Amino acid sequence: MTIAITPDTKLKLAVIGLGRIGAVRARILSRYAPKIHVVAACDSKPGSDVWAAENLPSHVQFFSDPEELFQKSGAQAVLISTATATHAPLVLRALELGYHVMCEKPIAVDIATTKQVVEAARAKPELKFLVPFCRRFDAGELGDIHAVESWCLDAQDPTGFFVQFSPMSGGIFVDMGVHDIDIARYFLNVKKGLTNPKKQVNRVIAFGQTAVYHDLQQFGDADNGYGIVEFANGKILTSHIGRTLTNGHESSTRVFGTKGTAVVNAESPVNRVQLRDAHGVRSETTGDAFVLYQQSFINDLDEFATCILEDKPLSLQPEDALEASKIATALQYSFRNRVPVEFDDEGEPIMP
Repeated sequence: MTIAITPDTKLKLAVIGLGRIGAVRARILSRYAPKIHVVAACDSKPGSDVWAAENLPSHVQFFSDPEELFQKSGAQAVLISTATATHAPLVLRALELGYHVMCEKPIAVDIATTKQVVEAARAKPELKFLVPFCRRFDAGELGDIHAVESWCLDAQDPTGFFVQFSPMSGGIFVDMGVHDIDIARYFLNVKKGLTNPKKQVNRVIAFGQTAVYHDLQQFGDADNGYGIVEFANGKILTSHIGRTLTNGHESSTRVFGTKGTAVVNAESPVNRVQLRDAHGVRSETTGDAFVLYQQSFINDLDEFATCILEDKPLSLQPEDALEASKIATALQYSFRNRVPVEFDDEGEPIMP
């Protein structure tokens, strides 16, 4: 899709999906994305039209059917933030119709479908396709490293609302773990020094618990997951992901190098003021990841718009999302089947 550029040109974008992340994205787009003009929003859930009318600018068109949005919105690009299992068909349809696409992670719940989408995007080089991993767009100092230790822990939710989405999410490693995997691949430069560039991973192993949300067991899922990834260049990722933290959200990455250690987001409260009284010393914690990574969401939207408007390459390619999904799927398989998973010379996980 060719866009005529002037100094005042903005990218006309439509948001498909107004759930948790979609609502956050829509608000950010309406307030903090100067290069983007939101023209439409879409969600089939009852009441979404009311939410859109109350929270989005009055000019934003609302649709309950994505196909109608594709045909009538006048958008040049779409942001897809629906349930994971619906990502792939929406991305494929958008690419078919000539839209630039930004899709929340992961692309799909299985490797075969993810490959199908990546190949479709590759066949349309004139279109931009971005899967934004928010930690890449967060601030941090990096160094030469040989190992990464990462954790991403969501606050415990008494409603357990996410349990119902487990069958559609691919499981905790696919749904949450891809962030840890992507940032580790980024920090560890996993392609460097490989004699076989196709094989980036040697093996993975994963474990899991249902410490609080026991209903997850029926879906082969967990509320805490622990994974180890041995990359083909000898570097290591250890990861803890969970949904049971009692004091808010915590997300941090520790990187180990030959000359030192760096920690990203070791302390990231929304308020750095300490309160000292008879109960001790305490500070306010981060309520959820959407608060912690708001600037990251602004950054990735800005890159998406800039690369389309100025026809520049994206810093993240679809292949990055595919490789992260392979590892995440292998970790989920390892957890469910209680076995390590090796990768073959083609870079595919061996999962009988």
